[in-house]
Parts: sequence; C-alpha cells; structure tokens
Amino acid sequence: MTTTRRTGTFDEVPGPQGSALAGVAPEFLRDPISVLERSFREHGEMVAFPFGPKGKLGKRVVAAYHPDAAQQVLTQTERTIGRGPASTQVLEDMIGRNLMTTDGAEWRRQRRTLQPLFTPRRVAEYTALMVAEAERVTTEDVPADAERVDLHRLMLRYSLRVVGRALFSGDIDDTAPDLHRLIPLTNELIIRRTTQLVKPPLPVPTPRNRAFVRTRQELYALIDRILARTDHLAAGQERDDIVTRLRTARDPETGEGLSRQEIRDQTLLMMMAGHETTATALTFALHLLGSHPGVQQKAADETGAFLRDGGDLAEYAQRRESLVRACLLESMRLYPPVYMTEHLATEDIVLGGYQVPRGTAVFLSPWVTQRHPDFWPEPERFDPGRFLGEQSRPRYAYLPFGGGPHVCIGEHFALLAATVLLEAVLRRFRITSEDDTVTFQQTGNLRPDKPVWARLVRR
Repeated sequence: MTTTRRTGTFDEVPGPQGSALAGVAPEFLRDPISVLERSFREHGEMVAFPFGPKGKLGKRVVAAYHPDAAQQVLTQTERTIGRGPASTQVLEDMIGRNLMTTDGAEWRRQRRTLQPLFTPRRVAEYTALMVAEAERVTTEDVPADAERVDLHRLMLRYSLRVVGRALFSGDIDDTAPDLHRLIPLTNELIIRRTTQLVKPPLPVPTPRNRAFVRTRQELYALIDRILARTDHLAAGQERDDIVTRLRTARDPETGEGLSRQEIRDQTLLMMMAGHETTATALTFALHLLGSHPGVQQKAADETGAFLRDGGDLAEYAQRRESLVRACLLESMRLYPPVYMTEHLATEDIVLGGYQVPRGTAVFLSPWVTQRHPDFWPEPERFDPGRFLGEQSRPRYAYLPFGGGPHVCIGEHFALLAATVLLEAVLRRFRITSEDDTVTFQQTGNLRPDKPVWARLVRR
C-alpha cells in the first residue's frame, strides 16, 4: 500500500518566529549564513522566514534546501519562477540591465547574443593568457621562500589581470585600488538596500541613497574610462577580446546587436563578477590545500606526472577528471562564492511539499544544499574525491554556478582560469596555511574579511 503525503499550506511551512517588529531581518542582515544553517538544522528542507512586523505590513520568505526543490526553482524560470524582485531591482539600479538583472524576452535576447562568446571551445582560446598570468604570479608576485603571502590579495591580482586581458586585451592593474574598494562597498550597499523594508526612491537624498548613487557613478566612470581605451585602440589595432566580440555579436534569431549602453552594462557585470568570485574561489581552494598537505602533494604529483609525460599546463587544465579540478570543485562546495540567491514565485506553486502563493520570494542557498548530509557524507570535511569517478547524487545537490536557463554564463571561463592558477602554484610551491579557518564578509558574495596568510616555499 502506498501513501501520498498531504500538501501543506503556506501557513504550515515551519520556521523561526523572529521578533514581533522585525521578524528575522536584523539577524539575517548581520549573519545570513548562520540564519540559513540554523533554520535547516531546526526546521528542515523547507523553511519560512518572517521579515518585518507581524501582520499585513510584514512578509514571509521561504528557503528551499533540497536539490529537487532547487531544480524546480532553477528550471522553471519564466514559467512559474522568476528573479527575486527586491534584489534584482536593486542590482539593476547599481549595475544596469545585463544578464543578471533582466528577465523575459530581453534576457533571452541578451543570452542568445552572448552565449556563443562563452562556449567551452571559445573559452579555451583564453587558456594561453591564463597560463601566462599564472606563471607571472609564480615568478614575479610571490616573495622569497618562507615569507608569508596574503592569498586573497594574490588571487585578486591574478583574476583582475586575466579578466582585464580577456575583456580588453590589456592590463587594467591601474584600476585595482578603485575596484578593490568599490566591489565590497557595492555589495554592501546592494544588500543593505535590498533588506530595507522601506526604500525611498534614489533621488530622495537620504544618506544611504547618496552613498548608493555616488558608488554607482564611480563604477560607471571606471568602466567608461577603461572602455574609452579600447575605443582608441580599435582604430589602429586588430584585437580579439570579449569587448570586441560584444561589439560585433548579433542575436542569431534577429540579427540585432548590442547597444553601447548594453555593452557597458554587460562589461561592468563581467568585470565585477568574474574578478571577485574567481579570486574568492581560488583563495579558499589554496587555503584548504595549505591545510591538507597530503591532498596537496597528490595533486602536485599528478600535475608533475602529466607534464613529464609530454603534456602541457594548458592541456591539463582542460581535463575534466583531474585531482586539481576536483580540489577546486570541493572548495566551492564548502565555500561557494555566491552563498544564496533570491527568486520569485510568479504563480501559485507547490514547492518542497507546501503550497507557495504567487508573489512569494524563494531563497536557494548553495551553502546549505552543498552541505546536506543526505548527499554529502561528513559535509564539513574537505574531500576532493567526491568529484572523481561516478557520482550518484542529484544534479542540483551542487550548484555554485546556479543552474537551468540562467546558469552562470562565465562558468567555463572561471573554472579554467582557476584550474590553471592552482596547477601553476602547486607545481612551483608547497603551501602551508597559517590559520585554521578563514573568516569572511557576507555582503552579497563571500569575501575574506582579513588577509588569508600562507607560506609558499619553492619545491
């Protein structure tokens, strides 16, 4: 005899009570990961969070942690699930209309136009510049043996150079001070405005609004300054970079190209997201390898054996079954740079066994789902072997790049750039992490909140 579980009502979704006036909003703003983790432990795979006062003035948001629910949310895009309205509007206000902030027909046109620029084959064309920049890190940027280095600062430098050369065919090192100041500030302002219960229109000159608008102006001034260099170069030099390809890209269905504003908005997104998240992923990967010398040595031995057999670094980096890539994937399981995403139920749906009404915000959390003990035994343990050989877990038990139609377009680029760097470092150095753990900010994306010290000793 089989039994069918009754679909629960929206009011029956379990979750924390929060305070009468603010719900869980203050705690969530202060430490969202802890709130998400605790809710999973205490309430299960489907949790409702109250934001704002009880009653009609507040709202309930649900978080879905099971891979099946994540798959439903990510693959039902434009049918019953859309982008989160609060976070998406704030992102658009800050960084314009691009693949991260548009939806519907506009997003589909942008995605069709940009997708050919980021196929695995196209991305592989950037391997040589990634290898060159990784070699530059190992030969120029690392100090003498046994001196400690800040891994995050080193990885920010590498990722900025790679993104700069791939986007613009040139170094943008001179923008590093501004970028490293603006990116965390931008993320902080975005999350603060997103979680405001009352958002005065940006023209209203409140202190928060003035800071938001001022930061947006600085970001666009920075990207305009860089793009102006490429305008100058385009007249006399033949280049093959992403910005040049953006200028010539056409929607395969309509033949329509991107406007200058769209090119600016897409470029700003790629520069910010590609630079920051890749650096963060690499920082945690190197830190974990520096804390697990046995795994580190096996990865270095595998790379060395491949090179001795006549392979090269670029060839090895594109192998899907390598221990180095497995180390990277496992580090992103434990420390996904994007730890949470917001979505919206555009129709009444059943999610995680409960009725969810239209208009409800839905959170997914790679941080929690990728530590679900049903799919990741000993979830806190660093074990790259999880990503080698046959895997029986659900596809959406691992989602650092999202999934479905809106899967991150830069996934192949980020994985290749990160793998190349890890291989180069492991081949030249033994890494010893100085700290047991890395503490981090949670302003939109993960970001270490202080230097991540390690010693790199030449082999």
